[in-house]
Amino acid sequence: MNPTKSFSPWSLGAVALVALIGTGAWASRTAAAATDEVPLVTSVFRVEGMTCGGCEASVKMTVKRLDGVREVEASHTEKRATVTYDAKKVSPEAIVAAIEKLGYTAELVETKTTTAETKATGLLAKLRACC
Repeated sequence: MNPTKSFSPWSLGAVALVALIGTGAWASRTAAAATDEVPLVTSVFRVEGMTCGGCEASVKMTVKRLDGVREVEASHTEKRATVTYDAKKVSPEAIVAAIEKLGYTAELVETKTTTAETKATGLLAKLRACC
C-alpha cells in the first residue's frame, strides 16, 4: 500500500477483510478516530411567526440541512429554536438567514460552547456493539 494514502478496508481482498475485522484491528483504529471530541456550540434563537407544528418542522428541516448543524429543536409555543452546530462550519448569522428565508423573524438570544463525542453510525456502531 502507498504510505501517503489513508487506509481503506475495501482495498483488501475478502479473506483479508474478514480477518482484519475479526481481529478488531480496523474497528479499534476507526473507533479511536470516531471518539475525537468535536467542539460544538448550542445557540437559542427567538423565532417569531411560527404558529403550528408544521412551522416547527419547516424550521427544523431547513436548519438541519446547513452543513455543520447537528441538532435542531423548534417550538412555536415558546417562539424559539435551539440549534447545536459546529461553529467552524456554520455561523449564527447563517442560521438566522435560513430561518428568515422561510418568512419568520429570528434573532440570536443565547450561545454556549460544549464538547461532544462524535456518534458512531452504520458498520462502526455495529462493531462497537459486539466488541
